[in-house]
Amino acid sequence: MFRPRPARSAGFRLVDGHGRTTEVRLPAGADRRAERTGGSPDIARPASSPPLWFAALCVVAVALNLRLPITAVPPVLDQIQREEQFSGAVASLLVSIPVACFALFSTLAARMGHRWGLSTMIGASLVVMLVGFGIRWFPNQAGLFVGTAVLGIAITVGNVLLPPLVKRDHPDHAGVLTGLYSMALYLGAALGAGLTLPVQHAAGIGWRSAVVLWGVLPAMALLVWLARMPLDRSARGREQQPDPTQPGSPRPSLWASPTAWAVTLVFAIPALLFYALSAWLPTILMSEGMSPVRAGAMLSLVNIAAVPAALGAGILISRTRGQVWLIAATGALLVVPILGLWSGATGATELWSVLLGVGLGGGTAIGYALPLLRSADVATAARLTAMAQTAGFMLCATGPVTMGALHDITGSWASSLTALVVCSVVLVMAGFRAGRGTTV
Repeated sequence: MFRPRPARSAGFRLVDGHGRTTEVRLPAGADRRAERTGGSPDIARPASSPPLWFAALCVVAVALNLRLPITAVPPVLDQIQREEQFSGAVASLLVSIPVACFALFSTLAARMGHRWGLSTMIGASLVVMLVGFGIRWFPNQAGLFVGTAVLGIAITVGNVLLPPLVKRDHPDHAGVLTGLYSMALYLGAALGAGLTLPVQHAAGIGWRSAVVLWGVLPAMALLVWLARMPLDRSARGREQQPDPTQPGSPRPSLWASPTAWAVTLVFAIPALLFYALSAWLPTILMSEGMSPVRAGAMLSLVNIAAVPAALGAGILISRTRGQVWLIAATGALLVVPILGLWSGATGATELWSVLLGVGLGGGTAIGYALPLLRSADVATAARLTAMAQTAGFMLCATGPVTMGALHDITGSWASSLTALVVCSVVLVMAGFRAGRGTTV
């Protein structure tokens, strides 16, 4: 009587520096899960990793702080200008400095994560964030700008290292966790933009205290993170792969990979649209006759609509093999409301705002998930995330400036909105490459 042989699970071989070979078997179903999402097969969650619910709590706790320190400033920017005698250009640096840090320090953050560990560096970034809030409280202009730069560097570390940590500990749930991550980004942005002024008025405090008060959130996130760090000690070895950014590495550069560049564009374009519309959407609506209060409310509606969209996109990513159709749908969701704004149909502004939020939230979730799905291991995920954020934030930093310059040249917002439509089309085109189930 014949007995069926148990199916062999997928596996691979590791070769150490002395030429010794170790065969590693993946758990049954790991390769099938990778085939479903279009990502790489990965080792199952080790026992040392935190349970999924606690990992989700940690992701949300950290991600809430990765946009809030930026969006808390614009509501009080006019007060800062009056009190500090800043010009508009100088005052805008309080928003643009963190974005510049994203572009300048993303690659360095990836190397720091490789050197000292992902979890350790994320915990350290929360401490540095608290220091940045403290420096912002100094009653002088230097403290305001230095504190903003320190916050930008701390946020960069969280931006770059949190997604690879998700891939390392919960590869089978990377889509859902990156959806939660993107959702928390927009929720934090909405909290900073929508509650800074009400909190200031309710507490009867100055603008400096109102901005610094948000330091409570990274302090709470640090407490949560400290609770998970003991679980990461034995996971540290899974990050100790040869650093491919160093000389002598046999791995090719991601900067020469068409797929890596397509992933970068899919990450960059929703970010570009977010910062461009955050800067100019209220002004565009006011130019059509809308009141300042309602125009500001429309921007808040964009961020609110992005929250469930980001989570929904994360769930869809985890259940589909390729993401081409999802990226194409995101591009369409962005084109329609931008054309609506271009037409001047302010009667449907609420609809345009909701569609923009859904497109931006979904696009952001996809942009953060793709570096994980298109990478073969944790080290490559960190490198690809760093590349996407370095080049992506360099590109998106041009969005607000380009929109303003086009308006100054033409005297109309039509050319600026047309440029955003072109960007959305490029997003769809890049998705045909980035959304395939291949790895770099």
